[in-house]
Formats: sequence, structure tokens, C-alpha cells
Amino acid sequence: MNPGYLSLLLLVISLILFASGWKDFILRGITHPSLLLFFVCWLLATPLSVTIGSYRVFLCVPLLLCCCLRIWYQVRAWMVRLHALSVSLLLGSVTFFLRETLHLLPSMIIVNQQVTMALFIGILAAGLIRNPIVQVANVSMGLLIGETMFHYSHLQQAPFVLGGTSFQDLWWTTVFAARGSSLVLSGFLFGIRRSAEGIWELVKQRRD
Repeated sequence: MNPGYLSLLLLVISLILFASGWKDFILRGITHPSLLLFFVCWLLATPLSVTIGSYRVFLCVPLLLCCCLRIWYQVRAWMVRLHALSVSLLLGSVTFFLRETLHLLPSMIIVNQQVTMALFIGILAAGLIRNPIVQVANVSMGLLIGETMFHYSHLQQAPFVLGGTSFQDLWWTTVFAARGSSLVLSGFLFGIRRSAEGIWELVKQRRD
């Protein structure tokens, strides 16, 4: 599949899910107009880029940065903000590490390098952040940090291109992986809690 097609496919799937009433289940905490505005801005920004010298940045990058800053601004607790910032730095470091080393470990690759990175980062984000909106912001910032570090470190070998079609595919895949992992983890914990409550009620009945 050519770069860029996967992001469009996942975008269409997201629109179908949200139009079917799954928004509050998958991504609660954001209004429908804000979500629609993001999709429109994404479609308008992804084909466009700005080139300054040897640096080329697609407009989806400032879009994601603005969304992250807006989400973090809405979080009033400073400790939550600091936690979100630390998680973003961690995800950025993991992204850079995987970009540098994953091709040296072919036995760890699932489907391809991009899917493997998305699954690893998505599962890590799901375990560290529970708030859906903050989780997406952390994933976005982490990927931007990691990709920036990777391209800057290889500036002598390749031109600096941030936010291209490969990054767009990685972002959408990672967000899907993070939200999917969160839902699976939440269902698993809910099942354990219900089972524990049922066992406790059974024990109480037998005691009585």
C-alpha cells in the first residue's frame, strides 16, 4: 500500500464510527463540532507543506501541535500536565529508539515496521494515560518529538521532512492502536472487578 492511503482509510473508518454513535465510547470528552473541524483541517493541511532551506514541514504538524496545546491548556491540574509532558517525552524517546533499531531486529517486526511501532507505542500510551483526549495528545506529541529527533540526526544523509505521508500513516495507526488497547484494557479490568465482586458476594453468602 502506498504511503498516505492507510491514513485516509483510517480517517474514513473514524468518520463512519463517529457517525454511527461510537464517539462517546471511543473518544469521549470532545464535542462533535470540534471533531468535525479537526477532520476538515486535517484534509486541508496534509497535502500542503512549507520548505525553509533543507527543512520541509507538512501543515499537519502545526495542526497537531495546536491540538496538543489546546488539550493541555484545558487540563487544569499542573500535576496532570507534568505527567502528560513526561509521558510525551517518554513516547518520543521510544519512537526515536524504535526508528533507529527496529530494522536490526526483524524477529520483533509484526506485519511491518510501521505497524510494530504503532502497536508498541499505542500499548505503552494506553497503560500510562487513561484520559482519551490527553492520550491522543500524548501520542501526537511523542511521535512528533521522536520523528523530529530521527530526521535531525540523519540530516546529513537525507532531507528533513516532517509530517509526510509515512508520518500520517504512523499517526493514525498509533492512535487506533492506543484507543483499541485502552478499550481492551478497560474491558479486561472491568471483567476482573466484576468477577472479584461476584466471588466476594458468594463468600459472604456462604459465611451467612
